[in-house]
Amino acid sequence: MSRILAIDASTDITKVGNLGVYLARLKRAGFRVVDGFIIPVEEELQFGLSNEILREFDKHGFTEVALRAAPVEIDIFSSETIRGVKRDVLVETIDYLRKNSLRRGHQVAVVVQKDLNAEFSGTIHSYNPVTLDNNEILIEANLWMNSTVLTGESDTDMILINKNTGALNLESDEENEICLTPQQIAQLYNLIRKIEKKLNEAVSVDWAYNNGVLYILRARPITQKTYERYM
Repeated sequence: MSRILAIDASTDITKVGNLGVYLARLKRAGFRVVDGFIIPVEEELQFGLSNEILREFDKHGFTEVALRAAPVEIDIFSSETIRGVKRDVLVETIDYLRKNSLRRGHQVAVVVQKDLNAEFSGTIHSYNPVTLDNNEILIEANLWMNSTVLTGESDTDMILINKNTGALNLESDEENEICLTPQQIAQLYNLIRKIEKKLNEAVSVDWAYNNGVLYILRARPITQKTYERYM
C-alpha cells in the first residue's frame, strides 16, 4: 500500500498539514485544485518511500513540480515554496524542505503539485485583510507566476470588490491599468464567494490562470497573522 497520499485523500492535519486539509476539502467539493500528491508528515524519506515518490511523479506525467510546506499547526501557513523541481532532484529537495522547516520548529507535510507556467497569479481574500471590512473582497494580481503567490512581497494590482454586489471599487483610470480582464475578475469573485460559503469561514486563496484556466494553488483561513502581513 502506497504511503503517498492523493490531494483529496485526507483531512487529518497531523498527516497532511494545514495546506493539505484545505486542498482536500476544496478538491472534494469539486473545485479545480492543481494536480499533485502529498508526502505525509511522519513518513521518512528512506529508499522505499523515495521510489514511491518517483513513481508518483511519473504516474502524473510531471516534468517539473512546485513543493509547498504544510505545517501541522492550523494558524501557521508557511510561504516556503520551491518551484521548478525536476525528477532527478525531487527526493533531495523534499528532504531539504522538511529539514528546513524542522529547523524553524515546524513539522510539515510536503505538497507536491504541477508547476504551472501561469499567465496571471495572485491571492484573493474573502474579506479585506487591510481594513478588516467583511463587505469587501480583495484581489491581488500579477502577470506570470511570480513572488506574490510565493512570498507575498512583490508589488501587485490591488482590486477591491463589493462582496454583496460584485461592483469594483476602482477609479476610472485604474481599470485600464490592472492586468486582469473584467471576466477574470468576475470569475475570481464568484470563486471566492463559493469557497467561503462551502467552507463556512473567511479564507485567502492563491490562484493562477494557466492556459486560460483558473486553478487553486493554496487556501488558508484569514487570521490575525494574515492581517499582520499588511500592517
